Amino acid sequence: MMQPESALRRQVYLLTVKELMKHTIWEFCLGEEDIPGQDEATVKPSEDSEVPGYSPGAYVIAADVTFADGTSALGYLYSGEPNDWGCIQPNAVTQAGQVNFWLGALRFVADVDKRIADQLQVLGRSARQIFPAIFKSRAKINDEFQTVIVSGFMALEGDGSVKILSR
Repeated sequence: MMQPESALRRQVYLLTVKELMKHTIWEFCLGEEDIPGQDEATVKPSEDSEVPGYSPGAYVIAADVTFADGTSALGYLYSGEPNDWGCIQPNAVTQAGQVNFWLGALRFVADVDKRIADQLQVLGRSARQIFPAIFKSRAKINDEFQTVIVSGFMALEGDGSVKILSR
């Protein structure tokens, strides 16, 4: 028996191209973490046609991604402010998996070079072919379509600054 759309739940890091094409906006299932199989990464399709504000941690929005070599993909952005990389965390979604261009705090990334190499392999491209990558949201956030330019893999330094890593 097929699950009704209203009951659809996914881990954000498992969203597929097909799901992002069908549902442009996904919202986090806040308050449902106590349900077996769900946690802080669980999302569901949103009934909203646009995101009412920047609302960090509340939504993910499908985005069209254009890489430096002119190829394209589908991806998503979190509903944070445009240059708050830790909140918007741009992700590309491919048949081989997802690539998050935000690595988080560098001190928690065991082998940065290996992680970037693995991500490039998922994308099947070199850093030169990828960056800059342009993400354009498929729905409005705070009354505007959001465009984000990603210059490389990004991480948070110990002093709070953002470091661009494009190997």
